[in-house]
Amino acid sequence: MNWPDEFVASAARQPRIPTLSLFTGAGGLDLGFHLAGFEVVASVEIEEKYCATLRANARPGALLSQEMIVHCADIRNFVESLDTESYIAAGVDCVIGGPPCQTFSAAGRRSGGVLGTSDERGQLFLSYCEVLDALRPRVFVFENVYGLPGANGGQPWREIVGAFTEIGYTLSFEVLDAADYGVPQHRERLILVGSRENEFVFPLPTHGPDSPSSAPFVSAGEAIADLQDPDEPYHNDLGGRYGHLLPLVPPGLNYSFFTAEMGYPEPVFAWRSKFHDLLYKVDPDGPSRTIKARPGKFTGPFHWNNRHFTTAEMKRLQTFPDDYELVGTTNKVVEQIGNSVPPRMAAVIATSVREQLFASASKASFPVRPQYFVSTFRQRQRERSRQFKEIAIREIRHRFGEEHVVAPPANGQRTKYRVATGLFDIETHSRRPRAEKSKESSVFKSVIERSSSHLSVTCNELPTEELPCTKLKLQIDGLEKYLVHTDTLSLDARLNGTTGIFHAWSLVEDALVSGSQFFTLIDIYGHYANRGDTVRVESLVESTNGNRIEQQVLTFFGSSDNCGGFHSLAKLARELGFSSTAMSNVIRIMRELRYDIRTHTTHPTIRPGKVICTYPFPLLSEKAQLQRALG
Repeated sequence: MNWPDEFVASAARQPRIPTLSLFTGAGGLDLGFHLAGFEVVASVEIEEKYCATLRANARPGALLSQEMIVHCADIRNFVESLDTESYIAAGVDCVIGGPPCQTFSAAGRRSGGVLGTSDERGQLFLSYCEVLDALRPRVFVFENVYGLPGANGGQPWREIVGAFTEIGYTLSFEVLDAADYGVPQHRERLILVGSRENEFVFPLPTHGPDSPSSAPFVSAGEAIADLQDPDEPYHNDLGGRYGHLLPLVPPGLNYSFFTAEMGYPEPVFAWRSKFHDLLYKVDPDGPSRTIKARPGKFTGPFHWNNRHFTTAEMKRLQTFPDDYELVGTTNKVVEQIGNSVPPRMAAVIATSVREQLFASASKASFPVRPQYFVSTFRQRQRERSRQFKEIAIREIRHRFGEEHVVAPPANGQRTKYRVATGLFDIETHSRRPRAEKSKESSVFKSVIERSSSHLSVTCNELPTEELPCTKLKLQIDGLEKYLVHTDTLSLDARLNGTTGIFHAWSLVEDALVSGSQFFTLIDIYGHYANRGDTVRVESLVESTNGNRIEQQVLTFFGSSDNCGGFHSLAKLARELGFSSTAMSNVIRIMRELRYDIRTHTTHPTIRPGKVICTYPFPLLSEKAQLQRALG
């Protein structure tokens, strides 16, 4: 991390400002404030591994103050035993930190909802307020996810602002992109500064087109240049379902390179079917996208040589100094980096706070924003998207040529027999299996017929003679947006029980994925939180034994119109003809069929009394876990 000499020198000449850090994490915010002339006298952090990192850097010769006391404690317990007099005697005049963000974050919304302040974690800002009310510091700096002001219609944000205002603080807040402040990473964070005296004015960006000097952004390649091996080969050994695709992704792009919207002739993914981090490869000539705390195997950012970044490289991208020690396993170190505020951005904010609200500097180290300043970083995001699409189009033309045409599949039909001893223990045969093979198994005969752009699937569970049965009819439209030469699919299935619906849908997936570049039905349909509703599904379930769950609930949630959004449990119970108490059993049965129905019980981030079914079909992959059993 390169700090301007005058920046460090200016901080060294000033008396240090005693500061208390709450929700400290690995200390990114603290480090920035420390380098800007603040003295973090104590930190409060609940996670022991994070506390180990803080202790490792709060010793003689390390980067944080060796006098800093690390409280490994729940903030609520810390507040209950707060030694107010000792902190006042220590002259604590600034409090910094931000509560956990899961209840307000985009990741929380994608997992099934945002409770905001209705969740215990969303109430932790009240402990923050209790500390402020007890110590009465002149200034506090609160950071959180950029989506906080808009979460749940803005109600949690109004509660937070009201609470800070009520105890006597004038507030200033902005959503900042870390890349605008010299960080080689686009990372948006909400920064709120509260003052008992003057109103704080945020500094202008130090980098990019909004900065006074128009200094170029710090690129990822520049930040880690001296850590690179010039002879390192390009890697192609990521493995797994999507690993072979990573080497094909141009730097700066992600999985969307393989979509029809980008012009890919044989699409592998539907548009917006995945989160934007999937297969995201960093362009070394610009800042990276946000580093994640818990990345998956195929979650970027990936190095342009088709590998994960090393922890040393990730520290640089987050602007941690090389000698800042992060304690724990590799996964824990990555988590700490991904959850941190970039120290470089924190230091710019801290310097402006010190000069405006404490030191009354005659000359600002960083010019402040004029009254009507409007950041252009959202506009720049759209411009980058346009540029990446142009890159994709050029690359696709280079690889496939101008007139690449995919030959249409031949019309005709094929018959298969599926023998299932469980949901995922399946054998497929071209001929009907012998009778003894069927005794302990379910056998499904499927006929798949293609006529131009339409697929017709007939599925019968054997034997079919005089047994109570479940009939399933499906109609799927809008497939041509993603599947070459296939637009619609219809299914007519006669099943010997509700469990057969899982296998009928599995046959639909086979019919759609076979002969395409797609891997799963979800890849085609799109992730429920991001999809553009191009592919539409309608289901009709009939049961000869009058099973209402089959007929009403499976038909209702078998429609794409009723999936991916929240319903009131009470209203839904009335519409489907069930009592409120019976709905718990209905949801349990649906989840046993692997329909991903979520409530507050299964996903605590969902508000009580709400329910969402993510897809109009069951989760067909054994790896797709239904996260929590219904109690």
